[in-house]
Amino acid sequence: MAQVQTFATGSLADRDFGPVARKVLYWIPSVILAYSILVSPLFTKLFSGGPAADLNEAAAQSNPWNQLFWITLLFAAIAASWKKLLNLKWLVSDPVIVLIFCYLAFAAISVTWSPVPGIAFRRFALQVIVVLALSIPVILTSDRAALLGRVNAVMAVTVALNFVVVLTTPPGPIGHEGIYEQKNTLGAAMAFCWLFLLYAAAIGRGGRRWLFLFLAVAALFCLVKSESKTSLGLAILLPVLTWGAIVVTRPLAMNTALLVLAALVLALVGWFYVSALTGFDFADLSMILFNDTTFTGRTVIWQFVVDVISRSPVIGQGYASFWGIGAGSIVEREAPGFVAGLLQAHNGYLDTLIETGAIGLSILLAIIVAALFSAARFVRERPALSWLSMTLVLTVVSHNMLESSWFRGYSLIWMLFVFAAVLPRAGQGERLTKR
Repeated sequence: MAQVQTFATGSLADRDFGPVARKVLYWIPSVILAYSILVSPLFTKLFSGGPAADLNEAAAQSNPWNQLFWITLLFAAIAASWKKLLNLKWLVSDPVIVLIFCYLAFAAISVTWSPVPGIAFRRFALQVIVVLALSIPVILTSDRAALLGRVNAVMAVTVALNFVVVLTTPPGPIGHEGIYEQKNTLGAAMAFCWLFLLYAAAIGRGGRRWLFLFLAVAALFCLVKSESKTSLGLAILLPVLTWGAIVVTRPLAMNTALLVLAALVLALVGWFYVSALTGFDFADLSMILFNDTTFTGRTVIWQFVVDVISRSPVIGQGYASFWGIGAGSIVEREAPGFVAGLLQAHNGYLDTLIETGAIGLSILLAIIVAALFSAARFVRERPALSWLSMTLVLTVVSHNMLESSWFRGYSLIWMLFVFAAVLPRAGQGERLTKR
C-alpha cells in the first residue's frame, strides 16, 4: 500500500530525479534553443570574417568549442535522467524517435561510401549528440509546463532584442536583419517566435497574457520589417489552417493529422491540375513572390543538384558529404557560378536526396507523418499544445521548400522540428515512474 501511495503522489519521481536534476531537465531545451536562436547567430555576426569563397573549406573544419558545448549538454541530460534512461520504453514507444534514429543509422552506414568519411562521421556524431541532448529532457521531464515556460521566455527575449535593434538601426539593402547576418534568418526566427508567443498568450493569465500578446505583435512587426515574404506568409497562413483543422476535427473525434495530410495531397493535386489547365507554373509563382522567375536564383542550384542526385539516386553521396567538405568536392569542381560558394541547396528535400538518396528521403517523410500523428493524438485533451506542435512541424516542412535544415547540425529550424515532434510526449518521465 505504501508503494502504491508513493506512485500516486509522484514522490518516487521526485526521488529519482531530485530537485537539481528536475531543474536541469527543465532548462536544457531552452539553453539549446537559446544557443541556436541567440548565442550562435550573435557570435557569428560579431566575430565571423573572411571572404565568401572560403565558406566551403571553412565549413569543413571542426569547432572544438561547439563540440564541447553539445557534449556537456548531453552529459547533463544523461546525468539528470539516467535511471529513466534504463527503461528503453521512452525510446521504442515513440515512432518519431525510432524513425529519427533509423535515419541516423542509415546516415552512419553511408559514411562508408562518403568521399570524406572523416568529416561525415564527425557531423554524424554531432547530430546524434544534438538529437539526444534535446529529446531526452523533453520526453523525460516531469513538468511540461515548466519546460515550455522557459522556452517561451527564450522566444520572448529573442523578440525583445530584435525589436529594439529593428527600431534603432537602419535596415539592410533588402530588409531588416535584426541581430542576424541576413534578413531571411530574422524572418524565420520571428515566424517561429510568433507561434510560441501566440501559444503563451493563449494559455497565459492576467498580465502575462498581455505581455506575451504584445511580444507576439512585436515579432510580427519584426517579421514584416525583414521583408521575408515566405516566412510572413507561412506565419499567417499555417496557424490559421491548423487551428481550423482542429476546430473541425475535435468535436467529430476525427484524426486531425489525416485531415491535414489529405489537405496537403489535395493542394498538390489541385496545383498541378490548375497549372496544366492555365499554364500558370512555378516560374509565374516565383515572379509574383520574388519578382523573378528563378526563386531568386534557386532554380540554378536545383538544376545542378538534380544532376548530381541522378548519379546515386538510391543511397546518395553520403550523410553530410556534399556541401562544405573542402577542396576537391563535386561542388568545387562542377558547380556553376555562385553555387560553388554555397553550403546548401536551398531545398531540404533535395539536400536529403543528394546525401542519403531515396532511402533517406523515405525515412524523412515517415518522420514528418509520425510527427503530425503524434501531435494529433492529444487534440481533445490539449488542443493548444497540439496546435503548437502541429503548426511548428508544418512550418518547418514548408520552410524546407526554399531553405535546407533537415538533419543539419544544430540549425534552429531542425532543432525546432525535433522539439515540436517530441513535445506531445513531454512528461514521459513521470508516466514511466508510475508504471
